Amino acid sequence: MHPSQKSNHLKPILRTTIFLKDTSNGKLSYKNGQPTIQLLIGAQDRMIVPGSIRLCGKFTVVKKMNGANPIIPLETDEIRMNERLGVYSMIDTLSIFSQSSGQTIETINHHNRMMSSYLSVTQSQQDFSAQSYESALRFPNYKAQQLGVVTNTQGATASGGDSANSFCIPLVCGLFLGQEPIPLSSQWGVGGLNIEIQLAPDQQVLFSGDNTDTRLVDSFYELSDVRLICEVQRPAGADLARIEKQTTNTFTYNSISSYYNTINSANAMLNFNLGLKSVLSAFMNVVPAGHINNFKRDGLATLEFTNTDGSNAEIEQLVFTRAGMREPLEYNIDTLQRNAGSGNETADAQVVRNYMNAVMSFAKIKRTSVEPSVFRNIDYSVDSSFSGAKTIVNGGAAFGVGVAYDGISDQGVDFSNAAFGVQLQLRLNTDHPNAIYLFIHSRQTVVSSGGSIQVLK
Repeated sequence: MHPSQKSNHLKPILRTTIFLKDTSNGKLSYKNGQPTIQLLIGAQDRMIVPGSIRLCGKFTVVKKMNGANPIIPLETDEIRMNERLGVYSMIDTLSIFSQSSGQTIETINHHNRMMSSYLSVTQSQQDFSAQSYESALRFPNYKAQQLGVVTNTQGATASGGDSANSFCIPLVCGLFLGQEPIPLSSQWGVGGLNIEIQLAPDQQVLFSGDNTDTRLVDSFYELSDVRLICEVQRPAGADLARIEKQTTNTFTYNSISSYYNTINSANAMLNFNLGLKSVLSAFMNVVPAGHINNFKRDGLATLEFTNTDGSNAEIEQLVFTRAGMREPLEYNIDTLQRNAGSGNETADAQVVRNYMNAVMSFAKIKRTSVEPSVFRNIDYSVDSSFSGAKTIVNGGAAFGVGVAYDGISDQGVDFSNAAFGVQLQLRLNTDHPNAIYLFIHSRQTVVSSGGSIQVLK
């Protein structure tokens, strides 16, 4: 049983700030060999308030160094970031461990790719120019992003002062977005938390607006004044004493796992051995493999399956399987694009709805950016350089596929000994690998007993 269920009384909320371990100059960057953010929340008889964890700091884009002084990009340098993601683009891997035991509680690889889907599905275009602008440096279009963040010289002085691009973002993962408080105790909780963030390479976060990388050879992004803010509560005295007498405590949360593969054929069959017992949903997004870690391309875009010339390799048929059998949908999704030569550029309703429902329960989505005009790619076959993808005012395509496995009991479906499969029939007519990032939403449980913890997947 979760400790909070044993207590009817919690002491007032306390706000605490966790500072980053000192670096040589107080700054972090992938380019300069400091790609890891490590933040520790010590074991204590308190619980973290759900949804209260925030990563804060300052973000600077540097074109190159002039000795010890940073040179900030000019608008004419055409250095850009993904406007939908903002500073979320810098998080490559988010890992959470028990500080006392070292046990892994949750790890999300390709976190920025996961956020590409999550933010598109759960936030509207208006959100980009409201709270997201202030907190995550996200903007409604590439030009506002370029002028507001990349080329922002405020505070970036010749003596190397910090950028004025301050951010404060929720750390998005299953553990931190749960509804239950996170117990930090070494006896009846997770034993404190060790939060590690691996920064993404510069060539994945930054890209060129003119399809060349000559201006970005020495470019990088940099973080400073990094800290973690969260809110904690402590059970009242009598309730705390009761909790401490329990021999075993359990804590259940929703976790996100990630997988990677590529498709290079018109008829693709992908199978993943998940090893998870309570799978709730699966969703994936796509980008040409050659765009990843490439200054010339936006490696974080969520494009449709794409041919070499930039034309859409539309999905004609989509099937989800468990152990080789159709599940949870007992039928094939035959899309509108299946009719040869139809010229239909409309987003297929079945694909869109199932994808959104996999990212977040469809009934809970109140705001979204996913609509027919942004779900699918514009056909860029007239411009094989994909330059058009960089000038769309609404952030470009928000494509993805997915399916929910359990929208009723919230207990999930057992994939511990059964493979998750996706079968795709595409109009992929060229030798052009497309990278697939798969994310699995599942239930997991932490069992704490006598100062040790175990994660049941």
